Amino acid sequence: MAMRVIGIDAGSKEQFVRDCGAEHFIDVTKHDDKSIAAEVVKTAGGLGASAVIICTASNKAYAQAIDMVRFGGTVVCVGIPEGTPEPIANAFPAKLIMQGVTIASVAVGNRRDAIEVMDFAARGVVHTFLRAERMEKLTEVFDDLKQGKLNGRVVIDMQ
Repeated sequence: MAMRVIGIDAGSKEQFVRDCGAEHFIDVTKHDDKSIAAEVVKTAGGLGASAVIICTASNKAYAQAIDMVRFGGTVVCVGIPEGTPEPIANAFPAKLIMQGVTIASVAVGNRRDAIEVMDFAARGVVHTFLRAERMEKLTEVFDDLKQGKLNGRVVIDMQ
């Protein structure tokens, strides 16, 4: 896979997103639905992204993704939106067919996916961020999560 990573998040997460391997960063708070899609298309050489992988639990991100992919591109559903289930806005059949857009979902990977991910990690393309916290700090961990301060994953040490 010779794809380049464009990370999209709030500006306060830019360094974290870049540390995770993104070549480009777009601050979601500085754009509306149309301008963020246009920025992704521009950043991806004017054609749009080959794939948009949605990891957030936001219905809005799913709707925006449809306009970010290039002809023949793929929207990959990973994050499960919170609240009442909604169809993906902007996923009009005619648009999907004319642009050759594929919508795929991923719950777990297979052996080949695991090998590719390990290769990414071995080449230093992606980085993992985790920290261990004792059980006594569980409330602080949840506070960080609520405030959007949690980067990566936290493992709770039960001992």
